[in-house]
Amino acid sequence: MKKALSVLLACLLVFSAVPVFVSAAEADKTPLVILQGYSGPRLDNADTGEQVWGLDFSKVGDRIVSALPDIAGTAGEAFQGDTTRLVDILGGILQETLDPIRCNPDGSSYYNIVPHIKTAEQARVSTLRANGEENLVAEKELVEMMASERGADNIFIFNHDWREGQIAYAKAIDEFIQEVKALTGAKQVDIFGLSHGGQCGASYLYYYGYKKDVRRVVLDSPAIGGTYMLGDPMLGVPLNVDFATILEFVELGNGTEEEFEWLIKYIGFENLNEVLSELCERYLVDLAKNIPSLWDFCPLEIYEEAKEKRLDPIENAQIIENSDKFHYEAMAHMSEGLKKAQDEGISVSILTKYGHENLTGSNKNSDYIIETALSSGAYCAPFDGKFSADYTAEGTNCSNENHMHISPERNVDASCAYLPDNTWFINGQFHGMYVFDPYTKELVKTLLSTDSLKNVFSDPKFPQFNYSHNPVDSMFVRFDGTSPGYHSSADKKLLITNLSSQYEASVWYIRINGAEFELKPNTSQRLAAGETGSITLPEHLLSDCSSPFEITVIYTLYNRQTQLRSKSFEFTPLSEQDASRYSYLITAATANGIKDLSQAQQTQTPEQPADNPVTDAPSDNTPAENTATVSNPSANNEIPKTGGEEKSIIPFIFVLSALICTAACTVIIYRRRQMN
Repeated sequence: MKKALSVLLACLLVFSAVPVFVSAAEADKTPLVILQGYSGPRLDNADTGEQVWGLDFSKVGDRIVSALPDIAGTAGEAFQGDTTRLVDILGGILQETLDPIRCNPDGSSYYNIVPHIKTAEQARVSTLRANGEENLVAEKELVEMMASERGADNIFIFNHDWREGQIAYAKAIDEFIQEVKALTGAKQVDIFGLSHGGQCGASYLYYYGYKKDVRRVVLDSPAIGGTYMLGDPMLGVPLNVDFATILEFVELGNGTEEEFEWLIKYIGFENLNEVLSELCERYLVDLAKNIPSLWDFCPLEIYEEAKEKRLDPIENAQIIENSDKFHYEAMAHMSEGLKKAQDEGISVSILTKYGHENLTGSNKNSDYIIETALSSGAYCAPFDGKFSADYTAEGTNCSNENHMHISPERNVDASCAYLPDNTWFINGQFHGMYVFDPYTKELVKTLLSTDSLKNVFSDPKFPQFNYSHNPVDSMFVRFDGTSPGYHSSADKKLLITNLSSQYEASVWYIRINGAEFELKPNTSQRLAAGETGSITLPEHLLSDCSSPFEITVIYTLYNRQTQLRSKSFEFTPLSEQDASRYSYLITAATANGIKDLSQAQQTQTPEQPADNPVTDAPSDNTPAENTATVSNPSANNEIPKTGGEEKSIIPFIFVLSALICTAACTVIIYRRRQMN
């Protein structure tokens, strides 16, 4: 039972710990308005005074734990493949948890629900704290960082009924901004929006940007084009959730430098996705289909099909009318809307993430919750694929031949993004986890506090494409003379940084796929927490590695587990011509006290390092990752082009995943008892 509860608690922790992002500005005291994701705004039942949203995770956890005896009673059946009774038990908990936010078929609230915060004065961070409502301060880390510049009086947490559609939501944001301006005497405000809040921020700019009430807007992981996390269930697509990734999500969400993914090996419950798909189809969809904002999360390319499958033309006529208007008026033209806002003098920046398959397992590159294409508008290869060697940028929204808008991994083409020159991409960062990443946190602060980053070419410190610097990810690799993800003749050394904030690390082996050179680390040297080491490059011509290649570092992090780990990075070589054309990519790395890891005295193999860590590292013969190629969409249509949760949609993930993991853990116990 302890193991079952530990996994359950891990699920609980991740969804209560993941952030929702805040914003910042400068000493001129411009008010900052934070647009929260779904789980942020507190909603109350006006008739009873009861809080119905801003889930109380402890109560939900207690309810799940109380159902363990019933779940245990179904374990044998579930193990044999009959999930019906298990789904009924879990579905009952799901309905009980989400019933207070139920809507009528026309999209109106079934219960008399109102936002807990109703005025701008109540929404001030200073007022929330004075009233003992610190729990309603979204993105506390960023609020603290920005309050030192603007003061808590000038930071406002927008609170609204998130169930309303985008058109109504944008109007509410406009009214709130007018109230903030009147309250503070400011001429303009700044906006930070995360996930659903990012979609709301983009919609506000589309409908009200012409009023010039906003100075700077930063949208982090915005669901501008929706998400297949909602779209796939609406279509009835069978879900293929990778539960090991959920545990990795837990690991990073808790900021712990321990690994939980191994737990999934002990679950061995092949029916988890069947249970999840049944829960969605039989219990969740009926509730979700009457919530207007969830329809605004449905991607444009599948909207008509999903609408026909789930909505009744008569019963749901009002939802259809409003959602049609948003999809075909705003979502289909979001790029023009954002560019128009820029033309009005508003600084608009988008931060999007890639490097994870989307939650539903439909092979789309994402931050696990929001697909990269829908968040940014970029054209993306499938998650397990890359563009072909002769792929050239589509250039829909940027045709400047001196702009490199293709990711080093050759799977993201930002030349057709909503804002190609003002969108930053972070590889490997999960949705909503910016506050755990020092690099992204500094990027957000810079965008909100200064005008120094006019575009992705303004500062080599913040290139358009970079890897996450989350300390839990442990390793960061780049060359010393070229922007991260690229390699040129300017490079003399490979730099390896131990991102950990707590532990030393040893690099045992470096595997290179796709290039004919070797790098041997000095295995007698350890990297201290935060330290960078370098390995001198062999004398080889750039022409020897003119195609993209991958570098995998096999290392030990000396935490309590002392496991052997690996981390891979992809690099695109730049010819002399490309280096001249994209001169902004030729930038020297800055690091203090670099340790020399060259001239290896290697006496250990990756399988048997010094300190005897767990020996499950990949061998030198491990095949490279899938490199399926995709040609230019202008030449053929191999990939359907798309437009383009966090705390926004995370409550739904939380409820479903906590239920599923509880069931899985119960099955573990059952199986072990059977074995004994």
